[in-house]
Amino acid sequence: MRRQLAQQLSGGDPELKAVRSVLVSVDGQTVVKFYRNRTPADYAHVYSVTKSVLSILVGIAVDEGRLNVDQNLRELLPRQASIMTDRQASITLRHLLTMTSGISGDHPSENAVSHILEYGTSNDPGVTFEYSNGNAHLVAAVLREAVDRPILEYARERLFDPLKIDTRPAWQGADWDLVQTGLTQPGFGWARDRDGLNVGGFGLKLTAPDLVKIGELSVNGGRWDGRQIVSAAWVQESTSPKLTPEQAEAAGSQYGYMWWTGEFDGHAGFLASGAYSQKIFCIPTLRLVVVVTAAFEDNPGTLGETVDAMLEEVIFDPLIQ
Repeated sequence: MRRQLAQQLSGGDPELKAVRSVLVSVDGQTVVKFYRNRTPADYAHVYSVTKSVLSILVGIAVDEGRLNVDQNLRELLPRQASIMTDRQASITLRHLLTMTSGISGDHPSENAVSHILEYGTSNDPGVTFEYSNGNAHLVAAVLREAVDRPILEYARERLFDPLKIDTRPAWQGADWDLVQTGLTQPGFGWARDRDGLNVGGFGLKLTAPDLVKIGELSVNGGRWDGRQIVSAAWVQESTSPKLTPEQAEAAGSQYGYMWWTGEFDGHAGFLASGAYSQKIFCIPTLRLVVVVTAAFEDNPGTLGETVDAMLEEVIFDPLIQ
């Protein structure tokens, strides 16, 4: 498998030259490692994988009784309630997590929660699926309100430090012009909006081994090194399909709570997916985690399909069959 992977990435489809790492973990052991122009210690922007990490943090807050997925925005964000429409106020945390809130559009990191609410909704909550960074950023706002502290501070104590994910020092840019520069600099980072809220939909920088840890935690039902970080019930709930058939058709796949869900040759699995082929594939029945990172420079729009085909041929088919 290592040999075939190296051959594919070095001499296969030219698109694959954008791939920077592929790691395969089985039963908690990383058995395949491939790096190109990047080392295990190099941090890089993981784009929308940020959403799945945020989902885990929400689960921890739910476990602690700080949140309930059926609470609505009027309850969850009382300081913004006065600027909400009735339709916005009725949006639940579950709607936000499943991208069915009716909120559409993407919002750069300088746009705060108030801007997203001013942008309005395109449909009633629960009707349609529309993938949106605005949804994820409202989840971040809800989490910060619930824990009453900066999200990164909470994440360090509850998730990153227990997993030995190094987040110090932390770049946390807020000016959008500087964010673009900061995301390409060395070291850990998590972008913030102009109000100091860590961005919910993107902006997190992690290493490839960090992504393996996130996947292993999830495959292991929220347990890490003998400690229950997030409940098995939340992992099961958040990575289970939540969309109606019509919504799933619009999404092109099933979706849980900011995790994509599906099957791999008959095995139920879930996926954290970021732009430019940042991926954490998880198959719990096989205790299998596959991580891919890729550069955004010269990254073709079809790289995701090429990576998926390569992984199926070289990794998934041999391991699953």
